[in-house]
This record gives sequence, structure tokens and C-alpha cells, in this order.
Amino acid sequence: MLPLNHLSEMLGVRCLEQQEGDSERKICKAASLEVDVVCLDLEDAVAASRKAEARDTTAKALADIQFGASERAVRINSVQSGLAEEDLGAVLTGPSLPDALVVPKVDSVEHVSWLFDRVSSIAGERLAAAGAPPPALISMCESGTGLLNLRQIFEAALQKSSLLRLQACIFGGDDFCASLGLKRQPGSDDTLFARRWVALHARAYGLQPIDQVFIDYKNTHGLALEALEGRGIGFAGKQVIHPLQIGGVQEAFSPDPHDVEEAGELVAAFERHQQEGTGAFTFKDRMIDQPTYLQARNLLRFAERLGLRGSVQAPTGMAT
Repeated sequence: MLPLNHLSEMLGVRCLEQQEGDSERKICKAASLEVDVVCLDLEDAVAASRKAEARDTTAKALADIQFGASERAVRINSVQSGLAEEDLGAVLTGPSLPDALVVPKVDSVEHVSWLFDRVSSIAGERLAAAGAPPPALISMCESGTGLLNLRQIFEAALQKSSLLRLQACIFGGDDFCASLGLKRQPGSDDTLFARRWVALHARAYGLQPIDQVFIDYKNTHGLALEALEGRGIGFAGKQVIHPLQIGGVQEAFSPDPHDVEEAGELVAAFERHQQEGTGAFTFKDRMIDQPTYLQARNLLRFAERLGLRGSVQAPTGMAT
């Protein structure tokens, strides 16, 4: 069994905005929106006739545009498309490396092997000499085959972390349904099983699961409901396709300040009882034991990553 990836260096990805990689104007706007991750898209958002221009625009934007606190990701075209190698060449040999590389439609271990082989040949020496952690890798699960192979995909990628650090997995609901010959039905739970599967596997491997796009971007009520459902399933964040969606999504996936305060009190009480030799105890009319304590510590770590509280230290001899 591979060691789990619990030391993720990316911030909490509450919201990842997909932005056309061939539009400098739109990239500049996205860079000012204070979204957790701006993803410059070379895939679905770019017409086939503008792929070369998108590569050039994206590489230039990574070097020239200030993104503030937002992390900069680039979504390349899929391995199957025949365009991914040129995308990698443009992104990994440009003046500034992205913070993360998003790879769509990862269906098999063979796709993972192809990706890492090309990254090694294109930029292996640069990444080894950088003196900093390599870019994060965000895989995308967008087909029935990818869903069934998810465990093997994660394990294959985690074995090669010196080149790219697998940090997250995005579930692509529309492509997933298309791969199975289905049509998404508004208001239905047609992707619920797949979403749960992705969230479960990502969490089990210490990765951040990121939920599907809500395409009706003006329907803020529907977006809020799906975001809260995703959080309940176990997703850490959600993709968005329009600036109107950012605020609601980041709020939905942010810890409530009251919950953070209570988690801090619970952790302190648990550690005090441990020092006194007490196991389970009552806290605000609830029975508290080790699993409840670990859930509270996870919440505090998330709040810490978002800058909402100070550093969480692991007490001596306690499980983390």
C-alpha cells in the first residue's frame, strides 16, 4: 500500500475557475477575482483552430500576469486527443511554470505512464534543478472506464511524485455522462454514485476531490444546493465556469467560523482528557472519542490552510 498523500502543499481548493486559455483579456479578469485556483484551459474552452494561439497566450500569461493569492493551473488536452504533447511542451518550457497541471479524461494507468514519460523528456531536468516542489497534478475522472480504474490511476501517479505531485481529482459530470451515452437531467441525481465514488477514493488517498460544473450559471439557488450536496458527499471544492459562481461556491466550501471555534474547543478538551487518562467524554451534550477528535482536527487544518486560524500542532503521541 502506498503512503497516503496527507501532506498536500496546495491550498484548500474550494473553487477552481475554468478560463479560456486563448483570451488574455479574460485571463487578466480572472486573475483579479480572488478565486482559489484559476485554470487556464487549452481543452474544451478553446476551438480546434485556436489551440496554438491558446498555448502561446497561456505561457505568456503565466509569466506576465499577477494572479495575487490565486494558484495558477493549466488544463491540457487529453492524452487521447493527440494534442497533449504540444500542450506540455508549451507549458513546461515557458518562462514560468504553472502551480498545477490539470489532465482531463485520465482513463487508465497507461495514460498516467504516457503523461509522466512526456513530462520527464520535456522538462525532467528543469524540474529536478528547480529546487522547489514540482507542479501539482490534478487528474480528471470523466468516463466510466476512468471511474472503474480510479484506484490504479491514483497509485500509479503517486509513485512518480518527483515530477508531478498528484494533489487532487476533478469529477467531470458532463463528459462522464457522454461517455456512457447518457444525458444529464437537471435536478436529478444521475451522477450521484460516480461523485461519491470519486470523493471516496480521493479522500482515501489524501487527495482533494473537486466536484462537477453546474452549467446553469445564472441559477444561483441551484448552484448553492449542489455545492452543499457536494460538500456533504465529501468534496473539497467545485469547478466553476463564470465569475457569478465564485462567491457562492467558495462560501459553501468554507468552514463556518462557529464550527472552527467549537472544533478548537473540542480538540483542547480531548487532549486535556487524554493527559488525565480519560478516554471518551461528554462535550456540549455529545459523546466524544478519537474519530470525533480527528474530524475536528481536519476542520482546523482546513481553516489553517485558508488563513482562518493559527497553525494546528499535533500533540506528542497522538494520532493525526
